[in-house]
Amino acid sequence: MAQTISADRVGGVIWIVFGAAVIYGSWMMDRLESLGIPPATAPGVVPGLLGIGIIIFGLVLAVRRSPADRPAATAGSVGLPEVEPAPHTDEFHWKRVLVSWMLCMTYGGVLLGSGLHYWVLTASFLFLHVLLLDETERVPARPTSRRLLLAAMLAPAAATTVMLTFERIFLVRLP
Repeated sequence: MAQTISADRVGGVIWIVFGAAVIYGSWMMDRLESLGIPPATAPGVVPGLLGIGIIIFGLVLAVRRSPADRPAATAGSVGLPEVEPAPHTDEFHWKRVLVSWMLCMTYGGVLLGSGLHYWVLTASFLFLHVLLLDETERVPARPTSRRLLLAAMLAPAAATTVMLTFERIFLVRLP
C-alpha cells in the first residue's frame, strides 16, 4: 500500500521550518547589553519562546497518525458507540496553500506598514481569507451567502480585538 503525504505532515514541516527561522531571527536580535538590559528582558526572548512553541506544534502535526492509520473502535470499547468510519480523503490542496500564501505575503510583506490603517488592512485580510479558503466542499450545507456573512462578522471583530489588545494592554501603537 502506497502511503501518501498528508496535509498535516506537509503543514507540520512548514511550521517547523518557520519556527526555526523565528528562533534564528530572535537569536540574531540585539540583546541591548550596552544599555544594561537583563538577559531575561532582551527583545529576542519572547519571539524565541514563540518559535519553540511553533516547532513543538509543528512536530505534533508532522508525527501524529492520520485518521486512516488509526485503529477503528471496537464494539466492546468503553463508552464509544460503534460508528462506521468516514472515507479517508486527506489530500493536499496546493491551490489553497498558494492562495493563503499569496494573501499572507501581500498582507505582511507588502501592505502592512505602507500607510494603510492597521484595522482596515487586517479586517480586509481576514475577510478575504475566510471568504476564499472556507472549506465549503467539505460542508455542503454552508452556502456562499452564509460564508459571506460569516466573513463580514468575523473579520472586523477579530481585527478590533487584536488592535485593542495591542494598543490598550501592551501599549503598542499599531500602524
